[in-house]
Amino acid sequence: MSEIPTPAGGSQGPGTDPSPSEGGDPTGAALAEALSAEHAAVYGYEFVGGAAGDRTRRERASASAYEHKALRDALHAASVERGVDPPAALASYPLPQGRDGGDMDDFAVELEETTMSAYLWLSASADTELRVTAARGLQESTVRSLEWGAELDSLPGFERG
Repeated sequence: MSEIPTPAGGSQGPGTDPSPSEGGDPTGAALAEALSAEHAAVYGYEFVGGAAGDRTRRERASASAYEHKALRDALHAASVERGVDPPAALASYPLPQGRDGGDMDDFAVELEETTMSAYLWLSASADTELRVTAARGLQESTVRSLEWGAELDSLPGFERG
């Protein structure tokens, strides 16, 4: 599977650009990364909702898009409150090659894994409110990934080696 790029710097997660200065608070960069991941998730789920061949998958994609829109809006507001320049959504994001049900499910899992990584990074913030938001976002993304067919990982959001 390809990684979902974000405006903040290519692929998501800890250790990717934009990286915080060593020993510094990663809040600004992590917040931008989480917002970028949410932009990609909204775009991806709207695609799945339109391209999915069955009603159940379309309805699940629509619900997921709605949840990610709410998270995106909350992260945008948090960015503005904290003086972080919120990244804009890209005009387009990578989409799956195949269009069958399994391809759509795999793509949805990938979207959730991307948001999990971003929320994991945001959970390192010194800002308590953002840590709580990150923990909830990580939990919700983990649950959605399981609903789309992912296997439960003991450490959601961490890259697998």
